[in-house]
Amino acid sequence: YVCAVYFVLKMKPSTLTQLLVAVICKAVTTARNETDTFLSQQAESFVSTNTFVSTKTLARYFRLRLTWKKGYTWQESSSEKWWCMRCKSSSCSKGSGIEVDKCSRNDSRQQFYFDNNRIRSKKSGRCLERRGRSIKLDTCDSSRNQRWDGLSVTQPFQLREVGSTLKCASQHHQPKKGEVVYMTSCKKSRASKTDLWNVY
Repeated sequence: YVCAVYFVLKMKPSTLTQLLVAVICKAVTTARNETDTFLSQQAESFVSTNTFVSTKTLARYFRLRLTWKKGYTWQESSSEKWWCMRCKSSSCSKGSGIEVDKCSRNDSRQQFYFDNNRIRSKKSGRCLERRGRSIKLDTCDSSRNQRWDGLSVTQPFQLREVGSTLKCASQHHQPKKGEVVYMTSCKKSRASKTDLWNVY
C-alpha cells in the first residue's frame, strides 16, 4: 500500500523519502514471498504426513474404516482395531448389503470412492443406497437416498442421510466380523464409539 500511495496521489517526495519508500517496499515484498513459501511448504508437509487419503487419490479408491481412538474399548479389548466397510456379496452386486470386516488392502470388496456425495463400489460401480434402516448397493442415480452428508477425506466423519443429524450409517454396538452396517441412531452409535468413519 505504501508503494502505491505516491503514484495515486502524484506526490513528489524528496530523494531521501523515495529511498525510504523503496526500502520499505522491498522489505514488505520479501516478507510476503517468504510467508507464501513457508505456508506452501507446511501444506505439502501436511498432505505427505497425513494418515488420511488426499483429495488427489479420490479418483482411484480407498477403504472406509471405523474410526478408532486411544482409550476405546471394543469387545473388551483396548488394543487398536481395524474394521472396514465392505459389500457382503463377492461381486458387490445389486442388492448386496454392507458389513464390516478386518481391513485388507487385498479385499476389493472394501474399495470405494466418492462421487458427487455418493459412495460407489470400485468393484461394481454401484452406489450405497438407504432403504429404510437397510443399506444396499444399487445402480447409481440422482436420488436423495444415495446422497450422504458429512463426507470428508481429512478427518473422521459421521455418515449421515442428507439434511439430518439423527441417523448414521454404523452399528450402535461394538464391532466384530460380519456385523451389518445400517442406518441407526447417531446418538446410540456415538455412545458405543462407532459413529465415525475415516478414509483409509
